[in-house]
Amino acid sequence: MGTKNLPVILHITSRDRYATIEDLFKRSQSDSVYYTFLFLSSVIIAAGLLFNSITVMIGGMLVTPLLTPLLLLSLGISVGEFHTIRKASILLLQSIFVVIGVSFLISIIFGGGVDSVLLGDSLRVAMLYFFVALVAGVAATFGWARKESADILPGVAVAVAFLPPLAMIGISLSGLDFETLRLALWTFTFNIVGVLLGSMIVFSLLKFYKTGRVIEHEAIHQEEQKKETQEAAVAETKQSK
Repeated sequence: MGTKNLPVILHITSRDRYATIEDLFKRSQSDSVYYTFLFLSSVIIAAGLLFNSITVMIGGMLVTPLLTPLLLLSLGISVGEFHTIRKASILLLQSIFVVIGVSFLISIIFGGGVDSVLLGDSLRVAMLYFFVALVAGVAATFGWARKESADILPGVAVAVAFLPPLAMIGISLSGLDFETLRLALWTFTFNIVGVLLGSMIVFSLLKFYKTGRVIEHEAIHQEEQKKETQEAAVAETKQSK
């Protein structure tokens, strides 16, 4: 099938692919900006869960930066690029612990438990979460790759409901509510797997596998840049002493 016969949404230039790669790496930096917004979104969502306010939780979902490392991980898996997979996985795991930790502390300080409509103890509900996450992963990746569709990303951030279940894990741990913990783990797992698969499908359709070397170069460059920044900070600290 020639390029001319492809649907318009699958038409993407090499420049757009490179811009998408650069943007995902840039927004997946484990710096103070990323963790500040992650912390703030975790506080908002945990508070929303504790007094069962969907509106407040939506506000937290709009603030969270957690979607970008997940898309970066999907990109790395799609092209088989180890450095990218490693970078995104580490940041994703660190982010998960931050959200759980913040939610745990908020619950300890203010008390209360989770009584949320986001959980459901049935295979049907779990599969529905997976389906929604799959479609949201498709929408998020299209939105990132096609800049003219970037205005859909806030809506996608709300549709991808993996942060509230993550906050529920911290809250349920604080109250030793193991039934809610089990449900939250299942919900989070179905959501994150769904987003990964949906995103990988789109990255394949948009032929990001052609950019493997670019992704590898960007991943190595980001690691070197981070190392240089850390060394400069250490040197500056020593000089100030």
